Amino acid sequence: MRNEGRILLASLVWGAFVPIAVADEWKLTGSLDQKLEYDDNINLNVDPSAVSGYLMTPTLGVEWNTAAMTIGVTGRGDIRRYDDKQWDCETFSLSTNQQYLQKTSAFSVAGNYSRSCSYSDQLSDTGVIVPDNQSETYSLSPSWTWQWSALDQISISPSYSQTIYSSTGTRNGTETTNSNLQDNTTYSLNLSESHSWTRRLNSSASFFVSRNEFGDSSNVSKQNSFGFQISTEYNITRMWSANIGAGLNWVQSPSNLNVNNSSNDSLLRTEIFNAGLDYSDRRINFALDLSRRNSPSASGQITEYSTFNVNYSYEMSREWSFNIDGSMTKNESIGQSAFQISSDRTYYTATIGVTWDFDKEWRLSTSYRYRRQEFTQSGIAQTINGQESTNDSNTLMINLNYNWDGLRIFR
Repeated sequence: MRNEGRILLASLVWGAFVPIAVADEWKLTGSLDQKLEYDDNINLNVDPSAVSGYLMTPTLGVEWNTAAMTIGVTGRGDIRRYDDKQWDCETFSLSTNQQYLQKTSAFSVAGNYSRSCSYSDQLSDTGVIVPDNQSETYSLSPSWTWQWSALDQISISPSYSQTIYSSTGTRNGTETTNSNLQDNTTYSLNLSESHSWTRRLNSSASFFVSRNEFGDSSNVSKQNSFGFQISTEYNITRMWSANIGAGLNWVQSPSNLNVNNSSNDSLLRTEIFNAGLDYSDRRINFALDLSRRNSPSASGQITEYSTFNVNYSYEMSREWSFNIDGSMTKNESIGQSAFQISSDRTYYTATIGVTWDFDKEWRLSTSYRYRRQEFTQSGIAQTINGQESTNDSNTLMINLNYNWDGLRIFR
């Protein structure tokens, strides 16, 4: 499966470069974000690991456009260097997006490959933060949309994604074996229909099904799921907008191929929903979001994520702005798996910062971030390094960002 993912991604990238000879416009853009950071508990552990470090995130994108298609390729890096070298991290990702337009339909395909030290992205997934644990991710997402009337359109979106963990992690120079982050592969299909009732009011309905596999060839757990959701978006005024949606999702209890247990065939019903309120004017931006969704997790099973987000920013002048963000996410495992890391976890984060746009392409900002993680119930596989309790961290950050507007050439 790993080779298949590489072949698919290479084909997409190669196909993206072919149209350069006939492009009407192409552009090159980039950015470089640099950060100085101090975190008094980077791994949210009862035995805190305080670090100071330098982070650099370069991004480079190329895009070609014609009247009927848009093709883009983006490369991104994430390089982290700390005074405690076990937390050094290098992440690389390459993504491509291609869109082809016809009179009443559009076809698009997106592909992505990334390689990272998994602790940088496992915080929102499992909360198990282990250094020296590499992961590779492949994804492919084609989509076809048909505008079958002036007010209605239908979309079909299959997708494939795979995440592979290549090591067990180390701590203080000693290899650990209980990080238990599980490889996972997902095949999914989404069918949706949307309708525009007025210029302000839109609604949509979707049906989705997925197959999820966890672990490696020697020990595999599988879960299937399906469900539906109905959503509505309404532009209340020029400044206010709202959205709301709800649906049901049925998830198969985890089944281990090495265990013969007929009870694993049972279906568990869960509720999914989303609600949001947005406000935007010349100086103020405000967003409030509440959602519940199901997604495969590195814990080795489908996990339910209930999330609450609030974002507020205020432009004090043309150069200075203030922002505050807060979120709470509760993770609960659906069913019971032999791979399970934790079945009940709550994660809080809050950030406050000030930004100075001192030039058209340069931005300097300083911010403070608070994080808190609570494990209220441990699963079969014991959580590691004291992360089964309540822990928090404080982080101070200084960012210098350069956003290059790029080059544009027209034919």
